[in-house]
Amino acid sequence: MIQFKIQSFAYRDFDSWCLPWDYHCLYILENGYQIYIGETKEVIRRSKEHCMPSDFCNQFHFKTAYVITSEDFEETPVKHYEDLLIRLMRADGKFEVVNQKNGEWTHYKRKNLFEISFDQLWLKLESLGLVNEKHFQSILNTGMYKYCPDTMNVTQAQHEALTSIIHTIDSGETFPYNDQRFLARPILIEGDAGTGKTVVATTLFYYLKTHPKYKNLKIGLVYSNPAMRNVIQQVFAHTPGLRKNDVIAPIDVTKHRYDLIICDEAQRLRQAKNIGRYMVHFKKGNERLHLDNSHDELDWLLLNADRLILFYDPKQIVCPSDVSQIKFDKRLKDRKRGIRPIALKEQMRIHAGSQYVPYIYDILFQKNNISKKFANYDFKLFSNFRDMWDALEENEAAAKLCRFCSGYGWPWISKEDSKKPDIWLGNHGIWWNRQTDGWLQNPEAKLEMGSVYSLAGLDLNYAAVIIGPDLIYDLTDQRIKVDRQNYFDNKVKHGVTDEELTTFLLNTYAVLMTRGILGTYVYACDPNLHRYLQRFIPSV
Repeated sequence: MIQFKIQSFAYRDFDSWCLPWDYHCLYILENGYQIYIGETKEVIRRSKEHCMPSDFCNQFHFKTAYVITSEDFEETPVKHYEDLLIRLMRADGKFEVVNQKNGEWTHYKRKNLFEISFDQLWLKLESLGLVNEKHFQSILNTGMYKYCPDTMNVTQAQHEALTSIIHTIDSGETFPYNDQRFLARPILIEGDAGTGKTVVATTLFYYLKTHPKYKNLKIGLVYSNPAMRNVIQQVFAHTPGLRKNDVIAPIDVTKHRYDLIICDEAQRLRQAKNIGRYMVHFKKGNERLHLDNSHDELDWLLLNADRLILFYDPKQIVCPSDVSQIKFDKRLKDRKRGIRPIALKEQMRIHAGSQYVPYIYDILFQKNNISKKFANYDFKLFSNFRDMWDALEENEAAAKLCRFCSGYGWPWISKEDSKKPDIWLGNHGIWWNRQTDGWLQNPEAKLEMGSVYSLAGLDLNYAAVIIGPDLIYDLTDQRIKVDRQNYFDNKVKHGVTDEELTTFLLNTYAVLMTRGILGTYVYACDPNLHRYLQRFIPSV
């Protein structure tokens, strides 16, 4: 274990500074509201430079310097720690981190040893009042840490995708040909769940908004799903150079013309089918653009943005209000328009690796007869709900961000009487999630049941997926089918065939079964479906 020493000094009283070692060190400058994090081998000289009128740090009038030293420190691990502290302390939110860039992403032989020792350093920072969270692992679960674009370290594959997108924008490839018969060509980025679409989308937006070359462009980042939109809005509200209002709903695109629109989760763009009270706003959106109601939110983006970038996964279409893949393809791949395709293939979320997501879809859509096992991933089928409950509670205590989730196999009883559970499984009464925005961050909601509406696009450490009585295995036909009588989401089942409803429901459960970073637990209410799943998922 690496041993650290943290000393605090009056910032400009350099003569009183006395350090035990002259090795590389970390330092944190603090004024009560803001901090600056740095690394150096000569901390007194570097701190004096920060006091110069021309230095960026001089404007903040820092009062205290915290110097972190260790006889085991060398330049590479110190740069590693600097990067961790900038990202984690920014997400922690106790102070405004004024660093204009991250530390360096490093790789070295003793990295695991220093990562283990970082836990102790963080506890010391908490005892000094420099951070809010006692355990930095809690910060790793926040949207601010996962999606904050100015502290994001993208992978090589994501960097290549970003470079391709920027080059396409700069080259003018997205504009129509000179011939008036042709239309603007969107950039279409496709990838499975967990391939980092949201990371690429937010990083791209940050780059465009903060690069001088694009400063005069009106740019918006669109999310149709309110839960995901709220998460990214909160991240942008605390990101230098961005604003909460940069993240918008599709309806906002009808109110202003945009030079460039980025739309994440484009499969959730809506059409005029089973959209309930939103129909009033939907009609107004079409009226603003002089369209009739046969047009949809995808039309709004195509019509009112000069350049359009769409992040899309058709396998996550889960209800009839989503623009269908057939319509999507017809609109984009028309010979007068066309697309610039980019693919994301690297699995970034799920520790099971890139074969897991296709395997889940193959199981549910009965395209697979071969069982697979996934190393370093906790994938289990439970026959007893109590055992699943206990396992999830244990993981919640250790890792946090663990949730139950399901389709809509039970009516929403608590809507009328909040004291009555919506769902009974064994002796456990469970409520549907009582909020959408901020549900994952609410510790009181950890034993509520989430849905595809509260979880689409978001991560869990462990997903406990309850396949309710809405989905059954028909022994006669040997097919997975929907039980319409036990499906209670009227927005989905109204006006659709059993075949269509089954597809929506299978996609829903596939989405839920691809939320878990560290593991996915499955419990099936239908005994026949449980026996079918036993062929493919390790049983306990």
